[in-house]
Amino acid sequence: MPEQRSSGGASRLAAVVVLALAALFVLAFRRVLWITRRSSWPPPADAVTAAGARAATEAFATRPGRRPRDAALDLAWSTAASIDPWVEGVQFFPRIFVDVDNAESSVHILMFGWREGEVGTKMADLLERKLAQGVEVRVICDSFGSRPYAQARAMFTRLADAGAEIVVNDVFPPDRDGLFPHGQRLDWRQDELGRADHRKLYVIDGKVAWTGGAGIEDHFQDGGFHDVMARITGDVVRQAQAVFLTSFHGHGGPLPADLSPYFPEPAEAGTIPTALVQVIPGGFVTAAQAIGEQIEGARTRLDVMNAYLTDREMIERILEAARRGVKVRVVVSEVSNNAQASAALRHRYRDLLDAGVEVWEMPGTVVHAKVVVADDVVSLGTVNLDAWALYRDSEIAIVARSAETAAVLEERLFEPDVARSTPGRPPATEDEQRQSRLWNRLAYFL
Repeated sequence: MPEQRSSGGASRLAAVVVLALAALFVLAFRRVLWITRRSSWPPPADAVTAAGARAATEAFATRPGRRPRDAALDLAWSTAASIDPWVEGVQFFPRIFVDVDNAESSVHILMFGWREGEVGTKMADLLERKLAQGVEVRVICDSFGSRPYAQARAMFTRLADAGAEIVVNDVFPPDRDGLFPHGQRLDWRQDELGRADHRKLYVIDGKVAWTGGAGIEDHFQDGGFHDVMARITGDVVRQAQAVFLTSFHGHGGPLPADLSPYFPEPAEAGTIPTALVQVIPGGFVTAAQAIGEQIEGARTRLDVMNAYLTDREMIERILEAARRGVKVRVVVSEVSNNAQASAALRHRYRDLLDAGVEVWEMPGTVVHAKVVVADDVVSLGTVNLDAWALYRDSEIAIVARSAETAAVLEERLFEPDVARSTPGRPPATEDEQRQSRLWNRLAYFL
């Protein structure tokens, strides 16, 4: 009898453990993997204009209980005076450093990956000098991409000690809000769990913005990762400033009482129709829906370069474009840093090729750029065409109706990259076919 009671108690304990693990799995699935999306595009009639960006930021600052996901601003179409895309870190990093070095009042950096290598340390050193000159520096970094609590802690702590205000998006618990490293407090809601902030955005003096796919990391400088960053001026920069400041405040960063210095009237508002689009966890998917609309609108030309192209809906849109007679080119890595995503896409190569899509695989580098050119409409930023970027993580991109910008991207990016790439081939061996089929079925999780 005692043995039976002991066995029964052990069975009940095992059942409790199994149920607890199942509950944790369901909770994690709902919090991390579940896809939520609501109608987010086109912008509604009351969307935030460039002229209203400061007022929207001030209103956000007064909201009680604000969180990062509350910074999902509906942004109206605006204008850019210039959009200048640069390919490879040897081209864009020197220009970014010049803009930061020329800053007179504020440098705001929202960055998924900022590491303690040569480029990252150089940026930190430069920002320390700007702080000594009286320039304000604010930073949002991601705990997973930037490692501010681990390998890069010394770099970020040194920058904070010099006067930079830094907040962290905590992908893994514990979720801490407030200024890194000494002003943080535990957020019991743990609302950043599993949600990376993958955005890359610089706003300098409220006058110049940079966005694209590159982190402040050496592999973007030495050619290991192939990417694009674009320098932007004009009215849309005021909206970019609102994106940064609301996100910064959502993570517990303090905002000055007077925000007017951060939203100066641009010297030239510009005439290029430009929209700043985002994905913010919780169903705000303007970037996903805007890029989908862009692909659907292609009539003569569609060029797609993306690091991780696995989303079925996006692939179907690309197929439909080719079937209606659009010349479609897709540029990806020959050898990716995500073998599973590459295998999932290769499962669709036969469908793409049969529809008339040119699939090009670039050797010798990891294609990390996220660029779409559909006729004269351009999108570029941080948005991979996979489930994480389109629906789960925080992302940012610009969409511009600009024949000139489209031509520059063709000249600087697509034409030279296609010229040095080889045609993509469907999986040939039985093992390759089995692997690609498996990962394609798991695309929801990639």
